[in-house]
Amino acid sequence: MEEQEKIELVGQITDYVNQFSCNPKEFVKQMSMEHRTLQQSFTRLVFQWLEHCASPDYRYDGRNESTHQISKEVIDAFSKFKEDQLPAHWQGVKPSEFLPLI
Repeated sequence: MEEQEKIELVGQITDYVNQFSCNPKEFVKQMSMEHRTLQQSFTRLVFQWLEHCASPDYRYDGRNESTHQISKEVIDAFSKFKEDQLPAHWQGVKPSEFLPLI
């Protein structure tokens, strides 16, 4: 995908979430009808976004501070789950890296 196409895609997504008619339930319904591999890839993308938002590099202020905080909690919870439930070789693996490629 070309850089310009990526910029346009991000613009379409932000336009979608920036309108009162944004319907997350309908989006989820439609996404759940996509191919299972595409659903896995989308989930990996969502985890990468949460990892970024949880990082110290994420720039936030009062408008998106909750995004930073909840992202940190999700990533921390995943790390604790891995420590308790998974073999040692999975330690330190990010959630987005944990999902296998198919």
